[in-house]
This record gives sequence, structure tokens and C-alpha cells, in this order.
Amino acid sequence: MNKKLIIIFLFAFALRLSLAFIAHHGDLNNNISWGTLAAGRGLSGFYEGEDWPYSAPNQPPLTILMLTGVRVVWQAIENASWWLNNNFKFFYSPFIWFWEAKGMTLLVKLPGILADLGIAWLIFKYFETKNKPKLGFILSSVWLFNPVTWYNSAIWGQTDSVVNFLGFAAILFLLRKKLVLFSIFFSLSLLFKGSLSIFIPILLIVTIWQKYSLKEWVRSAIAVLATIILLSVWFHPEMNLFAWLYNLYKNRFLPGEIGYLTANSFNFWWLVDSGKTLDSTVFLGLPARVWGFITALAGIAGFLYWLRKKITDKRLFLSLALVSLLTFLFMTRIHERYLYPFFPYATMLLGFIPALVFPYILLSMTHLLNLYHLFWAPSFPPLEALYLKPWFAQAISVINIIVFFYLLRSARQRT
Repeated sequence: MNKKLIIIFLFAFALRLSLAFIAHHGDLNNNISWGTLAAGRGLSGFYEGEDWPYSAPNQPPLTILMLTGVRVVWQAIENASWWLNNNFKFFYSPFIWFWEAKGMTLLVKLPGILADLGIAWLIFKYFETKNKPKLGFILSSVWLFNPVTWYNSAIWGQTDSVVNFLGFAAILFLLRKKLVLFSIFFSLSLLFKGSLSIFIPILLIVTIWQKYSLKEWVRSAIAVLATIILLSVWFHPEMNLFAWLYNLYKNRFLPGEIGYLTANSFNFWWLVDSGKTLDSTVFLGLPARVWGFITALAGIAGFLYWLRKKITDKRLFLSLALVSLLTFLFMTRIHERYLYPFFPYATMLLGFIPALVFPYILLSMTHLLNLYHLFWAPSFPPLEALYLKPWFAQAISVINIIVFFYLLRSARQRT
């Protein structure tokens, strides 16, 4: 089994590397520029800087640290290649031109690619500890070759897999009742990106239900504070670090840059108005953004009520998958990529409820079609033409909503 697993991982890694230069999304320009400027200007006061080539940094400290590290690695390889080229005739000189043109693109995409493999490894190890290594092998393979994973990391170059790797690892530690490690890894996920904050109510109930001692809570609190300080102090070495960080999340990271009903997500709000309608628009006496929060909070409260009497691995995975789908469908300002957190837990659920394979495949297809919209990479004109017909994206939105309610029904019947 281990030999087969290594082969599958190597093949999945090679697949992603082969796709890395198919497209260059504009988001990569932001990431590359932030890493370059952070390495050049320094980290202290980075967020307060000016003269951004593309946009001001809107990602948390751990993301900027990663991008800075990427730039440092690129520069080290750049310097080493020039030294080798000048001192050894056997050195392959064209590598220098390749590295200067595409090296940063490759390195910026690499963390997401490696996180894909990391999530697959966590899936395998979970089922291996349950004495089901064959099932773990199958599901980790499903994850690795699901197009939504390699399209996100290798073609688009996004880092959704990184934040979800950290969050997924945290949740698996929680299931093993390792509160300190859970606290550290979940803090890391939030310091990388705040997208998994939607899970906090569910995970809080689990930690309370597990009945930890006061000593464990204190140790976890210290671990969280230490993690936050160690990763954030580089950017703001001042006594008001926590107030500064809170304001940064509140004013820059969490609100998002696009205040529309939907930020290219095929969801409920796309059916209401797919144009550039602000979510401050009033519907039935309340702004759309408030309706989105009310719906999400009501749904999460329902999941908490359902979960409170019996918390099992299966029920927890199902709750997290449903919360991901709920917020994607009914909150405003949602980007197309924000359905990503659904898939790690949905993949795990296939090991408990194999009958969910059809909705899993269906959502994988609709999500991939949503990712393709406006990116158009690789170009496929017949498919692109379909998006010009309003009914096409509307149909995808309706399918997503139907699958959500189907999964709700399954939650009552199969758990």
C-alpha cells in the first residue's frame, strides 16, 4: 500500500507541475508583488506602506510571510544559478532565463500544490488509524485527482489548499482530543486567511463537549497567544499588537474588496441579481448583507442543535461540509473559490456514506464550471459561449441549492 501511495502522490505532483504554466491569473501578480516588496522593504510597517503595483495587501500575516519566503528562495536560486553559470562551463545557461521569467510563478504555486498532497496525506492517515488503509488510499486518490483541487492550485495558483490543510489538520487533532495542537493549527489557518472562521461555532461546541481540564484550556490559550505574537510581531512590533491585528482583520481582511451580492459565485444571490448590485441593497426591509448573515447564523444554529446530543466524526464532517455549502450559497460578497472548504470534509464523508458520491461529483462539476467563469483557462470557446446564455449559470446555481437541501435531508436520514 505504501508503494502504491508514493506512486500516486508522485503522479499527482507531476500532474500539477505539468499544469503550472498553462495560465497566469492576475491574482499571482498581487502575490508576487507582495512577496517581492516585503523582502525588499522589510516586514515592519508593511501593511501601512504605499505605492502598491497592483493592490494593497489584503491577506493576513502568515500569507505575507510565506510569500516573503518564496521571494527569498527565488533570489537565492537566482544568485546561485548566476554563480554556477559564471564559474562552471557545464552549467545549463538557459535555466537562468527560465528562472527569471517563470521561477516566481512556479514558487508561488508550489505551496498550494504541496498542500494538496498534504490534505491527501491527512485523509489517508485518518483512515489508516481506523484500520482502513485501502479506503484511505482510495479517498486520498479521489482528492488528488478531483479537478477542483489541481485547477485551484496548479492552474489558478491560489492558496485555498494551504489554509484548508492547516484547518483540516487542526480538526483531526481535535478529534484525537489534542486541544493544544488543535488551537495552534486552527490559529495558523486564521493567520493565513480568515475563511475558516465560519467553523468556529461548530468547533467551539465540540471542544466544550469534550470537557477539557482548566489546565488544558490555559495551555491552549497560551499556545494561541504565542502563535499570534510570533507570526504578527514582525509587521507591528508595538505593544498594541492585538488591537492593530483586530482592526486589520475587521477593516481589511474580512470585509473583502467587492461589496456586491455575489463576487462571481453561482449561488442564491446570483439568481437574485448577477450584476454589480451592492449588498447594501434593501430586500424586504433589510440589506442583502444582513439577510445573508441571518440565514448563515440560523443554519449554523440548526447544525449546532442537531450536533449537540451526539458528536461523532461522521456528524462533525457532515456539519462542516454543510456549513461551507450554506455560507457559499447564502452569504453575500462570496467568491467562487469559497466553496473549497466543502471538499475535504465531503471527501471524508464518502468513507462513511458512499451514497453521497453522486452529489459529490455534481458539486465538483459545478464548482469547476464556476472557477472557469471569467478566468477562461485553458481557452475552450464552445464552453465559454455557454456562459453568454444567462440560463447556464442560473442552472448551475439552482443545482448547487438543490444539492444543499439534498444533503440536509441525508443528514437526518443517514446519521
